[in-house]
Amino acid sequence: MRKSRKLSAVTALGSLTAAVALLAGSPASAQTAPGGGSFPGSFLVPGTNTSIKIGGFAKVVGIYDIGRVNGDTTQIGSIPLTAGTQTHAVRLHARQSNINIDTRTPTAYGDLTTFVLFDAFGQNVTGAENASNTQNVRLVYAYGTLGPFLAGQWVSLWADTDAIAESVDPTPTVGVMNGTTNRAPQFRYTFAAPGGFSAAVSIENPEAEGTTGTTFTTASVNPIVGGNVDKYPDILARARLDGPWGHAALTGMYRDMKLDSPAVAHVQKSGYGIEASGHINTFGKDAFKAIAVFGKGLGHYVTDLGATAGIQEVALATGAAASVPWVYGISAGYTHWWTGALRSSLQAGYDHVKNNTASVALTAGEEKRHMVGIVNLIWSPVPQVDLGIEYEQGRRTIQTGASGNLSRVEVESVFKF
Repeated sequence: MRKSRKLSAVTALGSLTAAVALLAGSPASAQTAPGGGSFPGSFLVPGTNTSIKIGGFAKVVGIYDIGRVNGDTTQIGSIPLTAGTQTHAVRLHARQSNINIDTRTPTAYGDLTTFVLFDAFGQNVTGAENASNTQNVRLVYAYGTLGPFLAGQWVSLWADTDAIAESVDPTPTVGVMNGTTNRAPQFRYTFAAPGGFSAAVSIENPEAEGTTGTTFTTASVNPIVGGNVDKYPDILARARLDGPWGHAALTGMYRDMKLDSPAVAHVQKSGYGIEASGHINTFGKDAFKAIAVFGKGLGHYVTDLGATAGIQEVALATGAAASVPWVYGISAGYTHWWTGALRSSLQAGYDHVKNNTASVALTAGEEKRHMVGIVNLIWSPVPQVDLGIEYEQGRRTIQTGASGNLSRVEVESVFKF
């Protein structure tokens, strides 16, 4: 089964082999050639039975914002709302480039794997564009697996990357979690069963989030004097069925969000949701992919909404929380292969934030509705190269009804190693 490019372009071959190891403990790996490693592109570390592969890609993108200017990657929730905002801007950058290290060591319990990946989306260096174009490195993934057990920082179980169509920009998906940008330190166990069925449970890093008129998370400056604390991890579970026709998955999530400052305020709210996702193979290599989500207090589990979908309207004086809103969203896309090397994807997404109480309204400036449409053309003259062009049209609406539009053309050149 072909992995979604939104994830596999980031993790190269490592994501696929790690996924296989998760679903069923791999047998002891065999050397493929003298000095060669146990999986494609790897080599055997002298004096050991560990195979290692160094991979990644060099990627440059060119962005042209026809409408209001957005970021280095598409951020629907940051589309400017003010009339007269700057438009018609050009930006070229190589921040999506990455390097990764992937290892496999055979054991009695299957392959012991490790995977670590870094990219250049660390804090932007002031003044870099007219000088060195220096970009800071950041940790993206760092995890290990032993048979069906995974521990480390990896894509959240909520993100079904196999159900998201390929895109040039890794972030424009609306209404669902984007696996490329949403990662979580976690402990995960995957159960494999006959007939393509599997089930997984994951304990993931918690992060209370929301607004008081100003966005907050427990990782940022706390608006409630005295500090807050996450008491319990997020709990996720998924059932999945794979077959030659495609795959289908059903995922559930529960989270406890707590803001705790004994001298000032105490707020505790629950968030929970359900997600249905999958893809259907149609003709040749073509595929239809879709995800639908519904829940309360989903927060960053819907990438483009974040804190808007967390705890709303905390009264700093009393700690009273007015609302944890309902959220529903959908993303659907179709990929068509014109030739063995040329393909296009058409994708659309929608989500909506709805207050769950009539007694207190959401802040006028908070998000209400996001929409996006994407169409692209990507050519791979050789398997290690992707050359693509994409058009994105997005719309952001806040609770007052004010809105802003995004109209963007983006090109890419990706050279994999």
